[in-house]
Amino acid sequence: MDSRTLNELVEYAYTLHLSLTADNVASILIAAQFLQMDRVAGLCWEYVQQHLNTSNCLAVHALASTHHHPRVAAAALRLLHMHFPQWAQSPEFLQVDAQQLTALIASEDVEVFSEDQVLGAVLRWLDHDRPGRLVHVASVLQNIHAPFLSDHCRQEYAAALASASPCQSTVAAKELHAGEVAITTPRHSYGAQEVIVCVGGGEPLMYDACVEAFSPSIPAVWHLAELPIPADCYKIALLDASTIAVSHFAGMYTVQRDSRYTGLRGEWREMPPMQTPRRDFGLAALNGRIYAVGGIEVDKLGTLASVEAYDPTQETWSAVAPLPVELSGVRTVGCDGRLFVFGGDGREEDVGRWAFCYDPAGDTWTRLRDMLIPRDFCKAIVAPSGLIYVIGGAEVGVPSKRVDAYDRVSDQWVRKADLIVERDSPGCACLDGKLYVLGGDVDSIEVYDEETDRWSLLECRLLDPQTDFDCVVMKLKRE
Repeated sequence: MDSRTLNELVEYAYTLHLSLTADNVASILIAAQFLQMDRVAGLCWEYVQQHLNTSNCLAVHALASTHHHPRVAAAALRLLHMHFPQWAQSPEFLQVDAQQLTALIASEDVEVFSEDQVLGAVLRWLDHDRPGRLVHVASVLQNIHAPFLSDHCRQEYAAALASASPCQSTVAAKELHAGEVAITTPRHSYGAQEVIVCVGGGEPLMYDACVEAFSPSIPAVWHLAELPIPADCYKIALLDASTIAVSHFAGMYTVQRDSRYTGLRGEWREMPPMQTPRRDFGLAALNGRIYAVGGIEVDKLGTLASVEAYDPTQETWSAVAPLPVELSGVRTVGCDGRLFVFGGDGREEDVGRWAFCYDPAGDTWTRLRDMLIPRDFCKAIVAPSGLIYVIGGAEVGVPSKRVDAYDRVSDQWVRKADLIVERDSPGCACLDGKLYVLGGDVDSIEVYDEETDRWSLLECRLLDPQTDFDCVVMKLKRE
């Protein structure tokens, strides 16, 4: 039997989903890649992703890294970080080497309730092979955020160091007392979890001050907070892992109000106003700053080309290079050190196919290839692949299912699978490697798998139909 015939027979068999198991999927994947059977390899990766869990995430990460599948490798590592305490109880955890363990606990992406959980995992790993692992104790434990251990765990920390070297216990005790340990900052994840936060909106033509949180992993939607004022227009951007900047309006002629919300503390704090009060503008974070792009001037109702940048360290807004044209209703995202702006209404035409890129290094704008169709009230989001997806919105005033993706490298647009439900001005966010689209005159939520180019409706729904709101992924208290 020649290799071509063998290839065809094997591909046919596995295309019918025959014989794939946890025991043989790696072997079949290796054979499929060697024989260049892309469809079989794709089935193998699909099987691996479907069966990814906290008991095998490290093995899956190793497999995906070895065979150059960055998406599966990232998903496995993210799962490991998100569920580190659970994974640390698995047999797989006890088999990691010192270098792997050190890299894991040194990462700021590890999510734990307290530092005690990290130390407990390290001590469990040490006890599994104490004679062979004692030599690595000091190097591993230097990545413990020791000042945040409980009193009991501080004693265990010092005792573990003493087991490697008799003098280490005394040194550790003195360092803890004097506050001279290597890592003196808390982990970002203490008592926190990443969720999608939905700000503002409400039922069509009825606006409120609601802030909702959506966790796909639970899954659940719950009321999180109240905005300082009800409003009919909201724009938000992430200042840091747990803080958002919010611009909102309560009517066409009301002066703009800017606020920031810290999820870990549940606090609102007023921000200084923009130099030019505006509504229906684009708002996005880039390189630690917030950019407000275009819009409609509140007092004069004129379309704007002006762009302002907010520096949270100085708490000031300053003007940067304006857009090449006056636009309102644009969708803006920060990616790869640049700002990307799509769509909107301009004075030259009602609804445009506009696409621009802003480079803060040179304070310059560049026009990109036009979108495939004119659109407004859509949403833009950066996917794990690096493509920028423009989703939903309105085509000639009619809610749309359309999804297009922009490739920054080739300056080309690609048509993607339509949404299941028409969505006008929905919320959109990327979490754990998937895109979520929420609301848009409805209460349903869709999730997108970039590898399969497929949308799925979730059973979980928003508390009410939502429109004209914004979403961002941020860290909140685990409560």
